Amino acid sequence: MAQQLEEAFAHLIAHAQALPAERVPVRAALGRVAAANVTAARQLPGFRRSAMDGYVCHDVDVSEASPGRPVRLRLSGEVRIGEAPQDGPARGEAWSITTGGAIPSRGTRVVPLEDVRRQDDVLVIDRPLDAKKHIAEADEELPVGTVIVQMGDLIGPSAVGTMAGAAIPDVLTYRRPRVALLSTGDELVDALDSAPSTPAGRIVNTNAWVLKGEMEMAGCLVDYRGIVRDDRQQLGAAFQEAAEGACNVVVSTGGVSVGPYDKVPRAWLDLGAKRIVGRVDLKPGGPFFAGVLGSTWAIGLSGSPAALLAAYHLLLRPLLYRLAGHRSYLRPIVSVRLATGLERKADRFRVLWTRVEDSGKGRLDGHVLTDRTLGILGGMARANGLLLLRPGTPPLPAGSHAPVLLLDRLEDRQEFHVPPAHPAPLIVGVVGSSGEGKTAVIAGLLRRLREAGVRGLAVKHASHGFAFDQVGTDSARMFEAGAGVVLVAGPNEAAVRLQLDGRPLEREGAIEIAIATAEHLDRGPPQVVLVEGFRHPGQLVVRVGAAKPEAQRDPVWMDLPSVSSVAPQEMERALDRLAVLLVEKIGVP
Repeated sequence: MAQQLEEAFAHLIAHAQALPAERVPVRAALGRVAAANVTAARQLPGFRRSAMDGYVCHDVDVSEASPGRPVRLRLSGEVRIGEAPQDGPARGEAWSITTGGAIPSRGTRVVPLEDVRRQDDVLVIDRPLDAKKHIAEADEELPVGTVIVQMGDLIGPSAVGTMAGAAIPDVLTYRRPRVALLSTGDELVDALDSAPSTPAGRIVNTNAWVLKGEMEMAGCLVDYRGIVRDDRQQLGAAFQEAAEGACNVVVSTGGVSVGPYDKVPRAWLDLGAKRIVGRVDLKPGGPFFAGVLGSTWAIGLSGSPAALLAAYHLLLRPLLYRLAGHRSYLRPIVSVRLATGLERKADRFRVLWTRVEDSGKGRLDGHVLTDRTLGILGGMARANGLLLLRPGTPPLPAGSHAPVLLLDRLEDRQEFHVPPAHPAPLIVGVVGSSGEGKTAVIAGLLRRLREAGVRGLAVKHASHGFAFDQVGTDSARMFEAGAGVVLVAGPNEAAVRLQLDGRPLEREGAIEIAIATAEHLDRGPPQVVLVEGFRHPGQLVVRVGAAKPEAQRDPVWMDLPSVSSVAPQEMERALDRLAVLLVEKIGVP
């Protein structure tokens, strides 16, 4: 039976430990993971220095300078950049100094060039100086005791430079994972060995290049050992040789499914490997094998490019990060708004290659790459995210929110938790002539939806304007004074007034603002939005009573009688039926 993805991830990580540590010179530490905290034993720059071009003098000599009482100082020396600190000026004197010059033992402040008039060898200061002394302390760049890198940190260029400046000669780091990479399959030919036209029935081994590049970018040392044929003895021999070498992980592609030529798991088990994780309930990426032979990890990935990379990002890469000693080994999972809809329910854990882009409206948009013109490899090449759909996720129309693993971000977490997707709300227009009872219908539906556990909201189009506030109130005065947005917050409710400046808020904009507000307050989108007024091309429309003349030809999903034309009980029954239909449409059990 296939293992659930989150369970497989946890099982894999629980069995993995960071590789042993080793000391490396600081100049070779870039891209390594610190195995211990590194603390500064010396301060930087190590001496007090000038923060400005100007003149170093005694603060007491210039503290009372003003237009009426100008101060005159004799220029008696110079601080040269790079020289050790000297004695410095006496009282009533000043030395010239450049930015970065060492502050002499005598002198308590620097007067910037622009605050001084020079008359031959005399400096004239005829205005009050600010409180800043323009002197950088000896530990401004790095105080003693500062933790430069923490255990589990990836050592970057700034950390290397700081450690070098602090005279730290070497650093304790975890060893980089050494990976032996093999491809399996009688049908494969290596990319460099293939002719311009690959023979029918043979497949160019792109997987090896992609996977080798991914693992090297993750900090691994990868030894590609070529293609092994689908023969159990050849597989066992190749795996044995790799496991007896210096590698920490042996990764193979292909041969992990349930077909007659899928012999990788059995080859490892015959060698005495202990299975840690087997097939995973994941599409694509379900065929998977993880085991341990002695101290060597054995990983088998699918030969399908999409399945291979999905399992790599969700399982193998976190394992490699764990072995490398990283404190975090899973990339960020964030909610994105789907620009394209998904018509099928997820029967198992599904992943889809996605392009994530900044919408410019304070959210991330996800474009699922299902365009056949791109092909599988083309879509994967453009993707920077993996859309994650839990089993049972319903069809998701455009505008739905779903979690995505960001492939272009650094790891920031240890636990793998995938939140549920939130389908876009069902938008229902409620139209009809004035006085037919549209508001009564919406109010009745909202009550019924709430009783059914459905989150609903309403949007009303007031085409003739409306009175929102009272003249003279604090909020009205703020609005009239030019505030573009006024929010009035009370103990149980709040109201927002927007200044449109003659730009009417159209249907889509009004609905978008209402949904965004509901998401902020409820931490999830509404399930139904009932819109009174506006035109609704392509959407569900409920017409109450007679239609407005300009909307006579608009498609209507359901007609309701005018509220005043039928008995109250009949209208209640009609609303009951309509509420049931809406609940069915959004899939609430």
